[in-house]
Amino acid sequence: MKMVKSLLLGSAAGLVAVAGAQAADLPVKAKPVQYVKICSLYGAGFYYIPGTDTCIKIGGYVRAEENINAAGSFGIPIGAGLYYTRATQDVYNRTRIVVSFDTRSQTEYGTLRSYGRGGWQFTSGDYQVGGSQGASSGATAGWSGAAIGSSSTTYFDRAFIQLAGFTFGKSQSFYDFYNAGLFSSQTPYLWMDTGGSGTPMFAYTAQFGNGLSATLSLEDVTEQELPIVGVNAQAGAVQGAVGATALSNTGATDFGSNAPNQGYPDIVGNLRIDQAWGSAQLEGAMHDNRATYYSLAAIGNNNPSDAWGYAGGAGIQFNLPMLGKGDVVSAAANYCHGATRYCSDPNGGVRGAGGFFGERSGGTYAMGNVDDAYFNQVTGGSLELPNSYNFEAGYAHHFNSQWQVAVSGGYFNYKANSNAVDTLYCASVPAGAAPASGTVSTGTAVAGLAPGCRDFSAWELGARVLWNPVENLDVIAEVIYTKVNSAMKGGVLGGSGVAGIPATMTYGDVGEFSGLLRVQRNFWP
Repeated sequence: MKMVKSLLLGSAAGLVAVAGAQAADLPVKAKPVQYVKICSLYGAGFYYIPGTDTCIKIGGYVRAEENINAAGSFGIPIGAGLYYTRATQDVYNRTRIVVSFDTRSQTEYGTLRSYGRGGWQFTSGDYQVGGSQGASSGATAGWSGAAIGSSSTTYFDRAFIQLAGFTFGKSQSFYDFYNAGLFSSQTPYLWMDTGGSGTPMFAYTAQFGNGLSATLSLEDVTEQELPIVGVNAQAGAVQGAVGATALSNTGATDFGSNAPNQGYPDIVGNLRIDQAWGSAQLEGAMHDNRATYYSLAAIGNNNPSDAWGYAGGAGIQFNLPMLGKGDVVSAAANYCHGATRYCSDPNGGVRGAGGFFGERSGGTYAMGNVDDAYFNQVTGGSLELPNSYNFEAGYAHHFNSQWQVAVSGGYFNYKANSNAVDTLYCASVPAGAAPASGTVSTGTAVAGLAPGCRDFSAWELGARVLWNPVENLDVIAEVIYTKVNSAMKGGVLGGSGVAGIPATMTYGDVGEFSGLLRVQRNFWP
């Protein structure tokens, strides 16, 4: 019996040993490893770069949109599109992908931050690099291996470093306050908002506590400058032809562009408060107007002296959670003297190219040129600076987490404020007489326009509906009406044989609608 018991116990021990050996061979669930370590110092979306104490957040978006009666996302077309003929491209498609990188780390001087945002886009008229395509946009037929077209295929608006209150690099101007993007997805003409483009700067921001801050910034002028125009004599000049002469300041015998030259950066400052109720800001800018040289041989190789322009403004924004979660209302106004682009964002208003508003309806054409300074090309003399002002307001209402609607509007007023324009230009532009073949001699007995003929105004009114069917997906529909109260009223414009437009037109007020349909997927974080 004792032997049987020993055999049974030995067998049981053997079975336990075998089972234990088999269990040891089975896979064991590994302890969870956090391969990406979350960084909670700076909010959602940050994680530590492995092996460092630096945190990074990667974001961005993909966008597809159709712009109707627009140029890119601008409110109305430019160039030949202003004539509204069969040569006008009524619909522009734009597709864009943007990636952003936000890196931060702690130092003895506070948070060290670097931020970059850029990407690629395609707008109707662009072509991919490589391949083969016939002549387009003035390019040579049979081009190969080069990108041509009407718009850039790159997008770049941010690259800056921040530490201890300093900002170095390309960011939004510290002059900006009114955030047009809260209320509109099109580019507003009547407000200068560098949020979608950025501007290079060296800036310092002082924090005083309780949301109060002040900034002093030296900012590159490229984004903010408009032409300095030399006004010539009218005798024997061609006047009144539709085309480059009529629509812009470049290439005109009587109204020739003198491209500005950067002598000093713009000096920008603001005083701002941000609290739970909203935000408010006072801002100002100094803008150096530096022309190159007079173009007439009789004056010689000389130039007008620099003239400093300036801009000043104020804005306020209220948060309205009692009306809807995320509801905001904002308004702002600016006055500009020789620094016009702080009061407007004219399509085509880029360095030396001239900025202008223009629309045609039947035999009526509305126009308005915006510049930073004028001077007399006949006798020389000092720069004469225009005056302008604007007002912009918007309200965004959130019905719920999926639906919101926004309305916005603005007004812009421009006065050339130039004796050279009044005496050499306005007095010689024929009023009420149809020019022959797009030209007219100033020797005719037709009276000229009154002083101030280059003055004009414009206003816009728009509405946007935004739908978020799922998180981080925006579906947007928007319409804007732009009205140009034309300069040159009473003048007659010759068609010069441009197809689709009358042989002659008169300057007058014109309004046009533009629209946008956009689908955008925002990366999270």
